[in-house]
Amino acid sequence: MTSLYERTVSRDESRRGYLFILKNQLPFFPGIGSPFIIRAYGKNKKAIVESYHCQCHGPDKPHEHYFIRWKGLAAGDHVIVKKRDAESYTVRVEEE
Repeated sequence: MTSLYERTVSRDESRRGYLFILKNQLPFFPGIGSPFIIRAYGKNKKAIVESYHCQCHGPDKPHEHYFIRWKGLAAGDHVIVKKRDAESYTVRVEEE
């Protein structure tokens, strides 16, 4: 498994104040609801992967969306998350 998770922030993520985690990338992070540390902008921040139920593909295709709460990201920002160990990560945000 790779030691990086990269994503370009969407308008929806920016507006809602979170960073989506793709379902196939969940194993990169601690389990849903398990706290971990993100180091960004020279500061440590406690984070957890959360989820919410969604039917954006219609009522016949219910599913979950996974995310980390992250205020201040702008649409178009490129976020690079690097795993340091099992419970800590560093984040670099490349602004658009």
